[in-house]
Amino acid sequence: MTRIPRQSPSAPTPRTRPALRALATAGAVALAPLSLLACSPTMTTSASPEYRQNPAPQQAYRLTMRIDDAPGPFGSIVALAQFDVQNRECLPPPDSNPGGRQSPVPTMDLEIPLARDADGAWVGTFHTDAMLDEDYHGRGTCVWQWMGTRVHLRATGADGETIFLPSLSAHEASPEQTVDFYFLKEGYPQTSPANYSDLGIAGRERVPADLADEALFSIQLRSEAVRP
Repeated sequence: MTRIPRQSPSAPTPRTRPALRALATAGAVALAPLSLLACSPTMTTSASPEYRQNPAPQQAYRLTMRIDDAPGPFGSIVALAQFDVQNRECLPPPDSNPGGRQSPVPTMDLEIPLARDADGAWVGTFHTDAMLDEDYHGRGTCVWQWMGTRVHLRATGADGETIFLPSLSAHEASPEQTVDFYFLKEGYPQTSPANYSDLGIAGRERVPADLADEALFSIQLRSEAVRP
């Protein structure tokens, strides 16, 4: 799996689903824990080793995505599983506070390869123990935890297009639980500002009643353990 290293200032917290784009105030910024847009203080090279993947992961999960009534095709679809280090005591102090105890939380995004199945759904397998717990800094074993999955969808992948960004936390992983995210069709393929990240709304009942079904499309996600 392709990995995309990054760091966030703190471990993700349970997310509050944002309102639809049409209801956001001008200039408002929606923040999601499962996001590539996080930024944080930079750690030194010596404090940022090459975090490694588990060579023998065992905990396989399946991500399934269905797209319904989209206004057009999605030429760019990238699914990611996010992993965060859970015990900060294994990390060295950051450059910005060499005598302190607060360090940026290492976060890794591993790409989940997706393929269409016979029913038209997008399906991919990943492992929740994909990162290797190890003593990377000489301060004790760093323990990784799977935080959740998200999918980035764009009309063609061109710069400036809207990024439709449904996501599931690890707590929402269940074979019985699927989550339908609703998006405004008018945001496809592009809206203002450029490269806007639309997180959608989870559940039709939470969408304002004055928005007709014809104005919306949905992306359904389900994440579940793979049975042996």
